[in-house]
Amino acid sequence: MHAGRLSRRGLLSLAAATAACSASDSHDGAPGTAVAVATGETTGFFHAYGRELAAVLADGLPGARVSTVTTSGTVDNLSQAAGIPGTFGLAALDAAAAAQHGQSPFALRRPPQAVGRLFDDYIHLVVAGESSLRRISDLAGRKVSVGPSGSGSALVAGRLLQVSGLLSRVSVERLDFGEALSALDRGTLDALFWQGGLPTGSLVQLARRRPIRLLPLGDLLGSMRVRHGPYYRAASIPRGVYGNGTLIDTIAVPDLLVTSTSTEPELVRAVLELIFEDRERIERAVPTAAQLDRRAAIATSPVPLHEGALRYYREVKR
Repeated sequence: MHAGRLSRRGLLSLAAATAACSASDSHDGAPGTAVAVATGETTGFFHAYGRELAAVLADGLPGARVSTVTTSGTVDNLSQAAGIPGTFGLAALDAAAAAQHGQSPFALRRPPQAVGRLFDDYIHLVVAGESSLRRISDLAGRKVSVGPSGSGSALVAGRLLQVSGLLSRVSVERLDFGEALSALDRGTLDALFWQGGLPTGSLVQLARRRPIRLLPLGDLLGSMRVRHGPYYRAASIPRGVYGNGTLIDTIAVPDLLVTSTSTEPELVRAVLELIFEDRERIERAVPTAAQLDRRAAIATSPVPLHEGALRYYREVKR
């Protein structure tokens, strides 16, 4: 995407917003506003999507200084986006809803607002191919990585262990995704939880080196919705994605792009325009980006849409 593909009105408005920010946001005297994309762990799905998104924004936002910020994931991204205008974070809707309602682990004075709904995350519970584990109840007494603090995986894994009555019955490890994959490969970890898009490249690579299996989680959907809200839906991991011979029933949760309430509305509008106009470029690098749809993108409740996002969706509806 190049700047010339943005509407003339959008470029003029964005230039004005950039000029207004340049005095306080410039680096080494360079004009332009700072735009950051908070991604996730380097081996995870958010990182791949965020890196490609940042490249699109760097090409399409004239004069802006675009960067990526590597984080632990969803929870960190929500905090980053809430506190730093011009930061856009990828975040799962269940965690974003908790931030909106001031629920643990959040205590944000001004929670971030939604730019749009992008795609769905699938919850993975992964074991080695030779493992005797067949269902989540078999995790009792086992060593399980839920993901690092600050990640969406850790949040949803804690909820799954809670509703299944296993929270105090497993040995919880909080490993980065890459560390957890290595530990599972070495046989020093019994299982790992992962929340990510399909396919997650690092899991595909592990499945090519050695057999892995995914345990079904679909029977916990009702309890998750009753206990933690309507943000979860039934989903299946298709046959063959990770060498699995059958469909795996699991749970999915939507992912949002969020930003500070203080981010310039015209910047938010321009970011959305670039995302939709350069959707195919992002999709080539991250196939799940194909899920992007303008009608679904506005479905971010209970997280309100940012003023700039509302402007964009109203304009394209005309």
